[in-house]
Amino acid sequence: MDKQLLKKFNQFQQKTGKYLDFELDEVEFEEISFSKTTVFTFVKGLNKYIRAYIDHNAGDVPVVGSSLENDCITSYIKPIAESDIIQKPCVSFNKDNAKGSRAFFRYYPFVMDRHHLAIIPNVKTVFVKYLYQFLDYFLQTKSYGWGENVATVDEIQNYSLPIPKSQNKAYTSLKIQEILVEFIEFYQNKTNEKLDIIEDITTKIANAESLLLPLLFVKHPSVCKRFDAFCEGKKIDLKLEDLEFEFKKIHSDSEDELICKKRMGFTPLRVSNGDMNWFTVSDLTKNTGFYIDEPNTKEKTTIELIKKKIPETSDKFIPLKKGDILVSFKLTVGLVKIYNSELPAYCNEAIDILTPFDDIDSRFLAYNCILEYPKYGEKTNNGITLNDEIKKSINIKIPKATSEYTSFQLQLLLVEFIESYFAKMTEKKDFTVSLKQLFTSRNKMIIQKTFKTKAKV
Repeated sequence: MDKQLLKKFNQFQQKTGKYLDFELDEVEFEEISFSKTTVFTFVKGLNKYIRAYIDHNAGDVPVVGSSLENDCITSYIKPIAESDIIQKPCVSFNKDNAKGSRAFFRYYPFVMDRHHLAIIPNVKTVFVKYLYQFLDYFLQTKSYGWGENVATVDEIQNYSLPIPKSQNKAYTSLKIQEILVEFIEFYQNKTNEKLDIIEDITTKIANAESLLLPLLFVKHPSVCKRFDAFCEGKKIDLKLEDLEFEFKKIHSDSEDELICKKRMGFTPLRVSNGDMNWFTVSDLTKNTGFYIDEPNTKEKTTIELIKKKIPETSDKFIPLKKGDILVSFKLTVGLVKIYNSELPAYCNEAIDILTPFDDIDSRFLAYNCILEYPKYGEKTNNGITLNDEIKKSINIKIPKATSEYTSFQLQLLLVEFIESYFAKMTEKKDFTVSLKQLFTSRNKMIIQKTFKTKAKV
């Protein structure tokens, strides 16, 4: 028996005060084939439980299928026949799903569609939850899904379940199975408690990120404190509350208010072997970073096809250049990216292209857009949309120059503060991810080492 597993089991005994006279390292296992009909009864899902029936026969009995959502329970229905209902405690599993097959412990009546199977064990030989823990581990190990790798009855019956042998009257095979399940669940519950805490922390980090920009521009005391400490660390004698902001525009009838050149994209003819990137809102969504460093759009075009669509004198003919800001104003409003490539590219008419004037930093304008664009828009058949008239209402806050710093220098300083804050939040998010991996890997280790080398997987 694995030493690491024995150590964890000993900790389980000491923390719970249970089974102190039980020696896990003395347990021997035997294998029982899933094809043994006196121990395992396989039940197949039924073709008749299709969506057309389910949608019109609501009831109290859950029907399970392939989806992993809600433990594979798709709906609650009135069964077609009483004999379709599985009444005994058992383990069921989705046999085919692109996200993999998983096992579920069922202790309530249910029916199954054709994508689901159930195994009813002989409870005189197999503890149902023991079968569940093993089968869920086994299915994940085999990575069943679509195509030829499907968890059919014939496939599962090629394998076997490791069963502990009885030691004495107190520790029978069933009792040992029950103890092993209790041991596994003990650490699963501990892990879930920690994961709930981590999820709460993750939510708070996300909230802190989303609040920074709106609180920064109204000079909220909490952000003032952070900014002042940031400046102090850089040996800069500057306080956020002393800064003044003025409103500028991305689109206006008055050129004096403008801080950028705004234009929109268009839709040229596309070709699969084109050499010119053409961005849609979907492409912006798929680009997970703030910057587009290596453009690779789903659809391509060519300069020849572009010339067929628009005249070369049009401002739409001007390709994207490094430093341009792309902002979606249809569908997903306020999705903002900074184009950071020397490669020419174009985008469609759902995206604003903002080219900042020389005294405006691209990043500072982009952070303003993240905050401002989602505040506006009107509902259309295609979702929320901002037209040019609405865009005149968008206010961009620009810091006024002081006696020591130009507006541009203050923009750079504010951007540095924003990005340092986001970097800290990213570090915290990465840490929570590593904690999740640590705790979940411990669970996997316990299950793997409990069943590993005993089951022919």
